[in-house]
Order: sequence, then C-alpha cells, then structure tokens
Amino acid sequence: MKIITGIAVCLFTVFSTLNAQDYLSPTPPVLKGYMGKEGKITKNHYFNFIKVKNESGEKDRQSTGHYWEVSYVYDSVFRQKSIFAEFMSKQITDAGGILFWKDTSMIHFAIPRDNGGNLWGNIILTSDKVYRIKLIEEKVFVNKLMFDSIQSPDYDDFVIAVELPARFNLLPNTVITSARYSKFNHLNITFVKNQQSFRKTLMGQYWDLKLKVVDDDGVTDNRISPVEIMESYYRAAIKADGEVIKSRPRELIFSLPVKNDNKLWVRVMTSLDGIYFIRMILQENEDETPALSLSEISSKKKG
Repeated sequence: MKIITGIAVCLFTVFSTLNAQDYLSPTPPVLKGYMGKEGKITKNHYFNFIKVKNESGEKDRQSTGHYWEVSYVYDSVFRQKSIFAEFMSKQITDAGGILFWKDTSMIHFAIPRDNGGNLWGNIILTSDKVYRIKLIEEKVFVNKLMFDSIQSPDYDDFVIAVELPARFNLLPNTVITSARYSKFNHLNITFVKNQQSFRKTLMGQYWDLKLKVVDDDGVTDNRISPVEIMESYYRAAIKADGEVIKSRPRELIFSLPVKNDNKLWVRVMTSLDGIYFIRMILQENEDETPALSLSEISSKKKG
C-alpha cells in the first residue's frame, strides 16, 4: 500500500511537487459509479476546500486545491445506500487509499496521487436515491491578484465608468456590472478584537461595486469559487502591508495605507460562483472615528 504523505501535517509539506490551480480538468479523477452509472459533475472550481474528519470523528482537517462535486442519482432500492457505500469504500482501499471516517451518512477518505499529493474526498450518503462526492486534489494556490499595479477595469454595457482609488485592483477578468461613486459617504462595519465586538463608522470618498469574473466567452466563470475570491483579496491585502480587520467565509474587511497617512477601507462580500461585491471608503486622517464597543453602545441605549 502506498503511504499517504502529509496526513498529520500541513498541506504545504507536499505542495512543492504539485501543480498550480491554473490547470483545470473538467473531468475529476472520479471513482466509478455504482452499477456502471457515472455521476454528474455539478461543481468544478480552480480552488476550494473540504473538511475531512479523523478516525475518531472528533477533529477535522481542511484540505485545499482543485475541487469537484459529483452527484449520483439511482432508483430507490432496499438497502442500496449501504451497498453503494461498500462499493465506493472498496474502490478507495483498492487504490491504496485510507478511510478516515465512515458512518451511515458519510465517508471521508484520501487516495495518494502520482504527483506526490493526495485526492481527498467526502462521500455524502443522502438517501437511497441520491449520493454526492466532494473531491479535492491538492494544488498550490497561485494568487493572480496584485495591488499597486496598472489595471484598466472592464465595464458591463450601460455602466458608467468610475475612477477607482489608488493602490486597489480587481481580480483578473473581472467585469464591473454596477458602479456607484460618492464624493462623501459613510459605511458602518463591525468586527471582533480581543474577544470583544466593535462597530466603526468610516467616512470619505465612497465606491459601491458589483462584479463578476468572466471566462473567454464573456460568461460568468462559475469555476471561480467564493473561497478563491476571498483568499485572493486576503493575500493581496497582506502582501500590500494592509491590515485585515475581519475575515469570514463570505466577508472580508481590510485597510490599505495610502498617501498622507490616510486609509483605504475595503469590504469584500461574495455571492454565487464568480460573483462578488466591493464597498470602499477612502478616509482622510481627520475623518477618523474611534471604534465603539457594542456592549458600551447597548448599555448607553438602556441608560
């Protein structure tokens, strides 16, 4: 049996031998379908993640890379779920894989790949009719977004162009589908620091953008997951000496230092695959407001 490297350690220990997410195969290294009926690929992302439980089921690890989701639909047959589970389990172990967690509703596993990484998977046993498999093939994350570089953004038809603030850029192949600009506006943000919740009001020049990443045909690219969008802006902000204030699965808030000790505040929110929203405030130093504790705000209201 092949040894699966990196099971108990960080994924980056095997990344040096893996391909980047530029490579995208529409067909996953998918397991064979039960009774010769192959599954339907419902998602295909350059970059995403899944969580895989350990043998005890008490902890899970996050595996990242090229992502597929495959659905299988069968006619209802008595005890077919257990037969399907055994059929898939045998394929995994025959390929030198390891079953980390298995119960009546799911199977978590990993199979070693020839490129030095692993194929991680979750088999979701929904019912006797429908099954899903989530697969991750480990890939190096390559961030194609870089701030402080020259960029000419594309706009959708009938959208009036606005001048974007200095230092800031959009993901490659992004089209602005809606744009609003105000010389002065405000934006309220909330965040947690030192286990305490705060609210802060930002004031200054204001941008409100709706965006989509498109493919070569100009259609929304559903291979770009919300995870890739958030990871791209997070890494770009850190690389540009920005400060990340809030990082959640579908919301990212950070600030970038600009001229004269001013700050560009950016809030990124994701929606569907390939679609995201950005609000920005260019706040001058004299418009800086303190962050207020939500507990203090609540107590003042009661008083």
